[in-house]
Amino acid sequence: MLNTLIVRNFVLIDKLVLDFKSGFTAITGETGAGKSILLGAIGLLMGQRADSSSVRPGSDKCIIEAHFDSINNAILKILEEEDIDIDNDELIIRREISTRGKSRAFVNDTPTSLTTLKALSEHLIDIHSQHKNLLLGDAHFQLSVLDLYDNLTPLLNQYTVCYNEYKSIAKALDAAKEAAIELAKEEDYLSFQYNQLEEAHLQRGELKSIEDEGHMLSHALDIKSGLDRAHSALDNDEQGTIQTITTAIDSLHTIQRYYSEAEHLIDRLKSLKIDIRDISATLEQEQERIEYDPERLQVVEQRLDLLNSLLSKHGVQTIEELIDVRDQIASRLESINSSDEHIKELENRLELVHEQTKKLADDLHEKRMRAAQAIEISLIAQVKELGIPYLQFHIDIQKSNNLSTTGCTLVTYLFSANKDIEPEPVADIASGGEISRLMLSIKSLIADRRSLPTIIFDEIDTGVSGDIADKIGTILQSMGESMQVMAVTHLPQIAAAGGHHIYIYKEHGEDSTLSHIKYLEPAERIEEIARMQSGNNLNSITRAAAQELLTKNHKTNNLNESK
Repeated sequence: MLNTLIVRNFVLIDKLVLDFKSGFTAITGETGAGKSILLGAIGLLMGQRADSSSVRPGSDKCIIEAHFDSINNAILKILEEEDIDIDNDELIIRREISTRGKSRAFVNDTPTSLTTLKALSEHLIDIHSQHKNLLLGDAHFQLSVLDLYDNLTPLLNQYTVCYNEYKSIAKALDAAKEAAIELAKEEDYLSFQYNQLEEAHLQRGELKSIEDEGHMLSHALDIKSGLDRAHSALDNDEQGTIQTITTAIDSLHTIQRYYSEAEHLIDRLKSLKIDIRDISATLEQEQERIEYDPERLQVVEQRLDLLNSLLSKHGVQTIEELIDVRDQIASRLESINSSDEHIKELENRLELVHEQTKKLADDLHEKRMRAAQAIEISLIAQVKELGIPYLQFHIDIQKSNNLSTTGCTLVTYLFSANKDIEPEPVADIASGGEISRLMLSIKSLIADRRSLPTIIFDEIDTGVSGDIADKIGTILQSMGESMQVMAVTHLPQIAAAGGHHIYIYKEHGEDSTLSHIKYLEPAERIEEIARMQSGNNLNSITRAAAQELLTKNHKTNNLNESK
């Protein structure tokens, strides 16, 4: 329920703090006094777009804030998804609009988007203006009335889950079939690529070893010659390094008796001689091992050509990447081979979920048919009392062969205000005043079945007067027993039906004009209703008539409460 509205520097409102009450509240005021401003402020909290014209002249920004209580599960879910905390079971929505046209929105002091405000507003307030009457011709709205009336929302939610799963599987099946067609087109090419890579017997790290072997084989003669020269330099009987070291050792031996350091030097030379003999032996072995093998060189060069060709063909740099390409191709080929099995699984699953979805749709359809019959009876009785005595109203229900987001039910509201004219679609034949009364009656039928705590009617009384206005007032009183109802009205009968009365008026100063909003005390209500009945011709007679109207509505309301 809307508890408090706080407005600062909004259009003609300087500062306003208004506490709202439960039940039915009438809202009146002269034309242009600011009733649309009040609704506009609430509309901004519901996520409507704003611009700098909302800011009162002379101010930097306007602020609109509303406090709500009785937070339901749907609102809690939205807050949880948006990571917004709940404080003392209260919801506070605030909009700030600057003169530069910038807008900021907050929920419980957490910055949020207009999308979130719109989502929350669907569970907080319904502002029913005249253009909302156009919904009566909307098939989706017509269907939602049946669902709300018979409390079919849980069943519809169950259907929606099943339907979404059905659509998801159908989409996956289409994608799988398209993918299978595309894969089949390239299967031969993929098989050729895979076989070529598989037959290459790729080994990780192979490229470097093959390149090294190729370099060695192509320079085998040069390598053997170099090794031979190195060996001769170390182990030549006349001038080799080993022979030179032997000569040095012998020379040191001749002075060892009278040169003490000679022994240490001899040991070092002997150690060096051993290392050089080892190196010399290795050089000799390597020289004997390496041979010029033109056949092996040809094999190595062919292998290198093959590997480099595959690397270039697949646009990679290493054998490891080439192996990954081979494995990816193998995986795609496996997908082709298993696609038929996957498609069959999806088809079986789709058939099963379709049956479940259709069963729920059929169940919804049957319940909607029963709800339609009950609504027809109640609506005809109520609307006839609102000045359409020869009303013909029928809810035409057809069953579609195709499933949609709402089931398989097709709904059309048929209407005629004359007993000799066949009912036609309500959007094609009903006048504005007739549609207005139909909408009021429909909303009164589903008022206590909705989770929406507040509804505001903006001039629901257009085109009616007299006894019809009295009956509209009674309907609004009745709705106020199960929810918070407000109605902007120009009719004294409806204003008098309100349990509370808000008055909006303008005050003109020297430099500015301000709109003010206040609750009327009993004596003030008499004055306002008298003014609504007779204009500015206020006297004891008009005031007595206003008092009588208020008293009558008060007694009626008390009588309804006692029942």
